[in-house]
Amino acid sequence: MTVFATSEEAAEVLGRFIEQVAVDTELKDKWVSSGVAFRMNYSDPELIIVLDATQDPPQVRQGKDAADSDVAIDLFMTADNGHEFWRGELNVPMALARRKIKVQGPVGSLLKLLPAMQPAFGKYNDYLRDRNFSA
Repeated sequence: MTVFATSEEAAEVLGRFIEQVAVDTELKDKWVSSGVAFRMNYSDPELIIVLDATQDPPQVRQGKDAADSDVAIDLFMTADNGHEFWRGELNVPMALARRKIKVQGPVGSLLKLLPAMQPAFGKYNDYLRDRNFSA
């Protein structure tokens, strides 16, 4: 059984979370200092989210707007793996090696995002707890 039953549920959880951390006072400057726009292409269920940190404040887009956005990096993974990723439970180097996460674009740019991504993991767990979301 998957974590998210529908694309709408995935958008409600993952999409809203990304919107929050994009402008979070602790993380916003880290996103902006990376200067990177990246797209998360989730499957099972389908969801596309872009976090564009080339501008201040960072912009988040979903759906067709996200699909049509110009980005430096595309990440491809299942929504379940995305859930594990944001919980901090997915070993990213191992997931990349096993192709659970596929990356298109410069890996160096992806590494610039890590200072913002790592503190977001704890925030995702708090976000889930605040919404009584369990999976």
